[in-house]
Amino acid sequence: MIKKLLLASTLGLGVFNNAQTVVFTENFEPSTAALWQNMDRDGDTEKWEFLDAQLNEVDSFQGYFATSFSWYLEAFSPDNALISPKITLPATGTLQLSFKVAAGDEELFDEHYAVYIIPQNATFTGAETPVFEETLDGGYLAAAKVVNIDVSSYKGQDVKLVFRHYNCTDIFYVGIDDVTITQSTLAVSDSQKNQIKIYPNPSSDWITIENVEDLKTVRIFDRSGKLVKQTQAKEINIQNFAKGQYIMNVYTGNEIVSRKFIKK
Repeated sequence: MIKKLLLASTLGLGVFNNAQTVVFTENFEPSTAALWQNMDRDGDTEKWEFLDAQLNEVDSFQGYFATSFSWYLEAFSPDNALISPKITLPATGTLQLSFKVAAGDEELFDEHYAVYIIPQNATFTGAETPVFEETLDGGYLAAAKVVNIDVSSYKGQDVKLVFRHYNCTDIFYVGIDDVTITQSTLAVSDSQKNQIKIYPNPSSDWITIENVEDLKTVRIFDRSGKLVKQTQAKEINIQNFAKGQYIMNVYTGNEIVSRKFIKK
């Protein structure tokens, strides 16, 4: 398919629903998008851009969204990082990071990206371990995909979010929008009890996925961003993996759940 031509937030606190509080939200309107640090890590002069979805006839998003290109009239091999302003995370409750993501083409969509959480006073180097990483499995042109990540391990910290587009070339673009961190202050509920778990962790041979229904795909990435395994099994053999930390993305219906594990 011929690539289609493209071109031409609010920060704050508030009640999300019932026992959830919005800690941070960003929709990349010009006034708040300007607060993000925009890094061109590969030196090709290309960075993340903020575009009006309606003006550019992009159905995946509404209003403005953040986008990074791997092709626009010529091929790019991007390494672009978009870094948020300081976010103070509450010390209690369950914290969830959510965002929408889409590509720009029905057939050319396998953009690679990762999401990191780093200390507020740290400089992003690219060597950090992401909290989420994937190669897009579809364009999501009619409606963006929603990604949900438990980030409760960062409770009580001052942090920054990093969205990094890299390890891909000559595709089109990845778009990000509606970034939200919410705090749930409920006691342990049935839904929390039934959250997807992986065990044992660390492990030297097998990883088991627990409390998962409608399993579609499992993808495992190493620290360099390389996809090292894809399966539909709930019990996964990791005996041949090198020692170190990995990210496991569990695709269940329209939801993606991300977990870290260590191969010892």
